[in-house]
Amino acid sequence: MQLWLRYSIGAQVGLLIGMGLGRFSYTPMVPVLIEVGYLSESEAGYIGALNLGGYVIGAIFTPWLSRHFHEARLIKFSLFLAIICLIASIFPFGFLWLGLWRLTIGIIVAIIMILSIAYVTRFAPKHRIALATSMGFMGVGLGIFFSSAILPTFLAHGIIWGWVCSAVIGVIAFCIGCWAWHEAPPLDTSKTGYAKRETKLCLDGKKLIIVQGLFSIGLIPHSIYWVDYIVRELQLSIEQGAFQWMLVGIGGIIGTIFWGRIADFIGLNISLVIVFAALASAAIAPFYFDDFSIIVLSSFIFGSQPGSAAIVAGRAQQAIGESSMISLWRYMVLSVGAAQVIGGVFLVELFNRTNSYTFIFLVGGASMAFAALICATLSKQPPKLEPRH
Repeated sequence: MQLWLRYSIGAQVGLLIGMGLGRFSYTPMVPVLIEVGYLSESEAGYIGALNLGGYVIGAIFTPWLSRHFHEARLIKFSLFLAIICLIASIFPFGFLWLGLWRLTIGIIVAIIMILSIAYVTRFAPKHRIALATSMGFMGVGLGIFFSSAILPTFLAHGIIWGWVCSAVIGVIAFCIGCWAWHEAPPLDTSKTGYAKRETKLCLDGKKLIIVQGLFSIGLIPHSIYWVDYIVRELQLSIEQGAFQWMLVGIGGIIGTIFWGRIADFIGLNISLVIVFAALASAAIAPFYFDDFSIIVLSSFIFGSQPGSAAIVAGRAQQAIGESSMISLWRYMVLSVGAAQVIGGVFLVELFNRTNSYTFIFLVGGASMAFAALICATLSKQPPKLEPRH
C-alpha cells in the first residue's frame, strides 16, 4: 500500500475518534442529557464550548510537541488518550467531570489533526492531494454516521450506553490507527527535511487562516443546536433527530470524497467557493423554506463540511510549496479554535437570551458566505515560498 494512502487511513481513524466521536457524537445526546436532568440547557451549550476551547490549547502546544517527540508516536499516544476520554465520559459525575474530559479530548483533536494532515499533505501526489485529505477528513463523517446510526438503540437503555457505544467504536478505530502509523518516519526526514522550520506566511496563507476562522463559526449552529432544534423546536422525535444526524454522517462520508474529487478536477480555488456557498445555504435555507426536504438537504450538505476543510488543507500545502504545512496549519487550527471559543460562547449566550434558533443559524450562514467571498480572491498560481532558516 502506498504511504500516502496509509497515512490517509491513519488520519481518517484519528479524526473519526477525535472529531467524529469526541466532538460530534455529543450533538445527538444533547436533548437526552437535558431531558434526564444530567445537564441544564446552558450547561449543555458550555460543554460544547469547552470542547472547542481545548482545540485552541492543543493547537498552541502541537509545534512544541512536534519538536520534542516523534510525530507518529505522538499521534498514536493521542489516540490512546482520546479513548481514555471517551471511556471516562461514561461515568455520570456531573457537569464539571464531563466538562474536564470534553476539554481534554478537544486538546487531543488538535494534535491529531495538525500532525496527521501534515503527513497526508507531505506524502500525497500533487494530483491526488484533495482526494487524500478528503479521505482523512472522511473520518469525521464516519464517526458521526456510526454514532448516530447506533446511538438511538443504546440511548433507549440510558445515556450511559450512548457513551459506551462511542467508546467501543473508538477502540476499534484505535487499533486501525496503530497499524497505519506503525514505523512512520518523522516528518523532518521526508522529502525536503524542512518540516520543523518556520515558513513565512504569504497573503493566501493569511486569507486561509481567516477562512478557517469563519468556517469554524459557521459550524457551531449545526454542531450544537441542530438535533436540539429538530427535536424541541420542530417537535420531532429523538429518533428523527438521530436520523438527521445520521444523514450528517452520510454527508460526511459521501460528500467529503465528492468535494475532493471535484477539487482535483476543477481546481481548489473554485471548489472552495462552491462548497462554502453550499454550506451557507444549508445553514439558512431551513428557516425560510417550510419543507422537510430542506431539513434533509441541510443535514446532508452540512455533513459534507469536512470536504471544505480537506480542500483548505490542500490549498494550504500549495501556499507554502514543498515545506511541511505544520506551521501554517497550526495557525489555521488556532484560528478555528479561537473563533469557535469566541463564537461558541457568543452564540450559546445569544441563544440563552433570545431562545431563537433563527439568529444562531443566520450567523453561521453569514460566516460561511464571507468565507466563500474570501476564497474567490485567492491567487490562481500560489507562490512557492522558501523555508525560513
